[in-house]
Amino acid sequence: FSAETIPETLAHVMTREIDLGALPATTPRHIRTLLARCLVKEPKRRLRDIGEARLAVEGAFETAAPQTTATAAQTAPASRSRLPWAVAGSLAVVAAAAVIFGWRSVPADVETTSTRLTIPLPPGQELTSAPAITRDGRTVAYVAQQGLDAPQLYLRDLNAFEARVVAGSSGAVQPFFSPDGKWVAFFGQGQLQKAEVTGGAPIRLAEAAIPYGGTWNDDNTIIYAASINSGLLRIPASGGTPESLTKPDGAASGYGHVFPQALPGGRRVLFTIWGTTGGSAVLSLESRRWDMVLPTTLSFTAGLFDPARGATGRILVVDQSAGVVAAPFDVAQPAPTSVDRTVLSNVYSELELQSRGWLSISNNRTAVYAAGNPAKHSLVWVDREGRAESLGKGQDLYRQLRLSPDGMKAVVRVGLNLWMHDLQRGTRAPLTSGNPSNFWSLWSPDATRVFFGSNRGGDWDIYSQPSDGSRPADVLLKQPYDQYPLSMSRNGTLLYFEITPTTGLDLWTLSPDGKTSPLRVTPFNEKEGQFSPGAASGPRWVAYTSDESGRSEVYVQSYPAGTNRIAVSDGGGSTPMWSPDGKELFYLTGDALVAVAVRPDGTFGAPRRLFDRSNYFLRYGFDVSPDGKRFLMIRRDEGSVPRQLNVILNWSDDGEPASGGRAERGQ
Repeated sequence: FSAETIPETLAHVMTREIDLGALPATTPRHIRTLLARCLVKEPKRRLRDIGEARLAVEGAFETAAPQTTATAAQTAPASRSRLPWAVAGSLAVVAAAAVIFGWRSVPADVETTSTRLTIPLPPGQELTSAPAITRDGRTVAYVAQQGLDAPQLYLRDLNAFEARVVAGSSGAVQPFFSPDGKWVAFFGQGQLQKAEVTGGAPIRLAEAAIPYGGTWNDDNTIIYAASINSGLLRIPASGGTPESLTKPDGAASGYGHVFPQALPGGRRVLFTIWGTTGGSAVLSLESRRWDMVLPTTLSFTAGLFDPARGATGRILVVDQSAGVVAAPFDVAQPAPTSVDRTVLSNVYSELELQSRGWLSISNNRTAVYAAGNPAKHSLVWVDREGRAESLGKGQDLYRQLRLSPDGMKAVVRVGLNLWMHDLQRGTRAPLTSGNPSNFWSLWSPDATRVFFGSNRGGDWDIYSQPSDGSRPADVLLKQPYDQYPLSMSRNGTLLYFEITPTTGLDLWTLSPDGKTSPLRVTPFNEKEGQFSPGAASGPRWVAYTSDESGRSEVYVQSYPAGTNRIAVSDGGGSTPMWSPDGKELFYLTGDALVAVAVRPDGTFGAPRRLFDRSNYFLRYGFDVSPDGKRFLMIRRDEGSVPRQLNVILNWSDDGEPASGGRAERGQ
C-alpha cells in the first residue's frame, strides 16, 4: 500500500484489500487461497496459526496452474522450485504486518486508530537532546552520541529505513525545523546554525554560548535563548543582528527565559520562566508583553504546546517520574490553566539543561519521543576492576554526589535537593528542601560545611551551610550571572565556574578574604575544574576541561601561576578527579574511566583504562574513596538510558485524569 503520507498509507492498510492479481501467473490456486486467508482483516476468518498454513501448503505444488504459452511451460519448473521460498517470504511479511499493525476489524473512521513503532539506535549510541519533527510529520531530527565522541545531528524520514547524519553538525543540540520542513536549525560549537534537509553544509547564524532552545516562526524568523541569562532573542532566518524580545531581571521576571515555541498563527510564543516564580508563559510578539499561563513549583519544568489540534490544544509537561501531563490551552485566548490528565509515560527529560520532555508532535498528530526514565538510577561503589556493589538505597533521581574527606558520608543530589547520606549507618536525611534548586555540592576540607549553588535568591549564587544541618545556609558569593562551586583547596580558596552570555563557562577563584580572580576566561567553555591535593599553602595543579579544540579535552595547568599548561587527554576527555594522595588523575574518555599517573617531576603518564563507564551516569561526576581503591558512582539501571525513539502515528489519546489512573504507555 502506498500514499502521500504515512497516516494515509496506514489508512489504506486498514481499509483496502490486498490485490492478489499481482502474484505470478504460475502461482497455484491453493497458494492464492492460502495467501488470501492470511490477509483477511477479520481475525475470525484468518488462519489461526502457522500449522494450518503448513497443512495447506502440503501437496499444493503437485499441479501448477495451467500454462497458456510455451514460454510459461518452459519456465514452470524453475518457478515451482522458487515458489516455496516465495510463499515463506510472503507468510513472514504477513506475520510481521500482523504484529506491527494489529490488523482487526475497524470502523470506517480510521482517524481514531493510532499506531506505535520504535526507532532503535545502533549499539553504543544514546540520545543526547530532545528530538524534533516536521509539521507534516514526515521527518524526524535527533541528536545521538557514541561514547565521548561529539554528538551528531541525524535526520530520519519516516518512510525510510536509515537515518542520515548532517555533515558538520558536531556538538549539535536542540534541533528544530522550519515551518515548511525544508530546513533544520540547531545549536553547536557556540553557534545557532541551520542546514538544508536535503543536504549541504550548515550555515552559522548567530552566537549562542550556552543555548536553551529555539523555534522557527511563520514569519521566517528564529526565536531562541542564547544562554540562560540572555532572554529571548529574534533573528531573521537568513541571519542578521539579534533583537531582544524579553529580558530576565533575576527577580520578578526570573533569571532565565528559555525553550521558546512559536504558537499557531505566528503572533505568540510559549516559553519557560526560571526564577522565584516559574512556569510556562505566553509572549505577544506585537505588544512584547507576556503572561504566566501554567505556574509550577518545580524550578526547571518546561511546557510544550501540542499543535495537533490547532489553536485549541494543550500544554504538555514532563514530571520527575517521566510521565507527561497535559493542561488545556487556547492560543487565541491565553489564560491561566492547570494540569488535568496524564497522557504518556516513560518520556525522557534532562532535569537541568533540557527539562522539557524529549517529545515533539507534528500538526497531523504524529508524536515522537525519547523513551527512558532518568529516575532509574542507583548508588554504587565500584572498584578499580569495575566490580559494582550497591549501597542498597533503591532507585531514585540521583544526579550528583560528593564524598566527605573521611569517606564516611556523602552529599547526594536527588532531583533538585541535597541529601546527606551516612554510608556507615545506611541512613539519609535532607540537607536542603523546598522549591529552590540546589546544585554542585562541595565539602570544606575540615568537613564542617557544605557549599553548593542555589537559585533561592533569584539567580544562581553560592551558599554555605553546616554539614550537620544545624543552621540554614548563608550566601557565600552573590554576583551577576550564575556561579557554581567546584573545588576547595586546603587553605580555603574556592574554585567555581560562572556562566555568562558572552564567554559561556569560565573558571574563577574566591580567596578566603572574599576576592574573586579569573583563572580561565576565554571564548571557549572551561568547566569541571579541580584543585590537586596539596599542602596547607595551596594546590600545585588545576585540572579542568575545555572545548577549545572542538571537543571536550582534559587539561592541567600549574597553580597559581598558570604557566605550565598540559593537554592530558587526546581523543576526548571529561570529568577529571584527583586521587586523595594527588598521585593519580582520573577522567572519562570514550567508554572508559582511565587513570593517569602524576610523576614527582610534574609530568603525567599515559592513560590506563580501568573499566567500562557506559553503565554509569557521570555528567556531574563521581568521587574517589580516601584510599583511592573505590569510586562512588551513580549507576544507570535498565530503562534509564534513552537509546530509542518511540513514534505514535495519529496520536489521539486524551489520557487519564492526572490525579490517578493508568497512563498510556508507549510501545
